[in-house]
Amino acid sequence: MLLPVITDQFNPSGTIPLLNYIHQNIYEPKLLRTEIIAKHFGIAPTYIGEYFKTHTGQGLQEYIISYKIKLIETRLRFTDMQINEIVHELGFTDASHLNRLFKKYKNISPTAFKKSITL
Repeated sequence: MLLPVITDQFNPSGTIPLLNYIHQNIYEPKLLRTEIIAKHFGIAPTYIGEYFKTHTGQGLQEYIISYKIKLIETRLRFTDMQINEIVHELGFTDASHLNRLFKKYKNISPTAFKKSITL
C-alpha cells in the first residue's frame, strides 16, 4: 500500500488521525472533501492541504487518489469484482470516471490491467 512518509518528526501524531480518517472514509467520497475533513479536524479548509503536504510530503487529494488507485489495483488483482462493483464501492460517478482516473495514473485501463495479471 502506498503510504506517505511522515516528515514531521516532532509531531507525527497530528498526521496519523488524518490518515486514519481517510482510510476509514475512503468509501464515502462526500466525507473526503477538503472542507469536510478540515471541519472534522478543526483546521481551516485553506490550510489543511498545506498542513497535510508539509507533514507527509504529498498533497491531500493526491494521497486520496493514490489510495483509491491502490484499492482498485487490489480489487482487480485479488478478487473477481467487476468494474461496476468497484465503481459503486469506491463512490465513483460511473465506470468511465474510474477508467479515466486509473488510466491517467497507471497508463493502462483497468480491463487491460486485469487481463495482464491473469495471463
